[in-house]
Amino acid sequence: MTLESLTAQGWQAKRHTLTASQTYLWGILFSLPFVLLAGGIYRMLLLHRAVLLDRTGLILLAVIIVSVPLHEALHGFGWKLAGRLHKGDVTFFLRGGIPMCACRTILSTKAYLIGTLLPFFILGGGSFLFLFLCPGTISVLTALVNLMLPGADLAISWRVLRSEAALIADNPEGAGFIGLVKNQE
Repeated sequence: MTLESLTAQGWQAKRHTLTASQTYLWGILFSLPFVLLAGGIYRMLLLHRAVLLDRTGLILLAVIIVSVPLHEALHGFGWKLAGRLHKGDVTFFLRGGIPMCACRTILSTKAYLIGTLLPFFILGGGSFLFLFLCPGTISVLTALVNLMLPGADLAISWRVLRSEAALIADNPEGAGFIGLVKNQE
């Protein structure tokens, strides 16, 4: 099932993509409530028992180096599992030195959303749990990174839900998707 064959069968394809600046802006706006919630909980309830460390910049760099590839791997794992995909349907690559993941096949909206939101639930939710269990410099920075990274994913998911598309093709060239809606005749 390809985009071309579906449009030939009467499906309407609509591109929903974000520019780089839109990706950053919407990503920050969508992730900000979760970051503020984690920061507020930490500040009000957990700071008194926090383990504070020096070398914040080095810790932040380590968290980013671990979190970004994990984030992308979770996208691929979610799409592969939810879409029951075969080898080669999900691809991992580097763009500008940053690990990326793209789905090369068309998925149902539900399967696409599962893969898109899995990093938010696993890494973001895990970071909240880590913050409660071990409050301190490492857990705060982990929560910050793992709640900021899926910001654009949250924005894209919101757009998927608003698009009313039944099928979704990932956009490997940038942030966004191609939504497919069956033409009403």
